This record gives sequence, C-alpha cells and structure tokens, in this order.
Amino acid sequence: MKAKRPRGMRELMTIQGLAGRTVPDSREQIMAEQSRLEHERSRLRRELAVWQENGRKTAERLRGVEERMALLRRTLEPMLEPEPEPATNEHRPARQVVPDVEPSTEWHEVVLEY
Repeated sequence: MKAKRPRGMRELMTIQGLAGRTVPDSREQIMAEQSRLEHERSRLRRELAVWQENGRKTAERLRGVEERMALLRRTLEPMLEPEPEPATNEHRPARQVVPDVEPSTEWHEVVLEY
C-alpha cells in the first residue's frame, strides 16, 4: 500500500504522534497506557455526569420561566379585552365644563445649530 503524501503541516506526523499510534512492546508500557486510558474514561464519565446535571437544571429553570410567562399571559388577557360600551348615552358621565381660560400666547424661540 502506497503511503499517503501529506498535503499540509497539519498532516505531518511527529515522532510522538507515530509512537502514539503503535501498540506498546512491553508489558509495562501496555499497563501504563491502559491505566492512563482508564483515568481518561473515568474523567470523561464524570464530565458527562456534570453536563447531564447541568442540562437537567437548565430544563427545570426553563420550565419555571415558561410557567411564569403563561401565568402573566393569563393575567394580562382580561386587561387587554375592550370594555363594552354602554348602549345608551344615559350611562355616560357628564362632561365637565371648564371655564374659559386664555391659552398662553407667548412664543419662545430656540435656535438649533447643526
């Protein structure tokens, strides 16, 4: 099988990268790598548990916010409905008569410069 030619710097294999792809030769190396992988597995499981707990807490908070929004909508709906107008003029309040007051006829000039 012909070796694949690297197309860029990211595809070049280093000595450490090549060593990581090979199967260890001695029992000690195998045990060391197995131990390292077990630690990595347990770390990833703990991380997954934290993420799932955070997801559960976030879902609970989201549910609480949605319930609060629904309550506010139900409370607001009666306020938005228009009040029925009375059928006759008898129920309308009488207009208040305001004595004739001369409006202020003073004009104030304001200069705006841009």
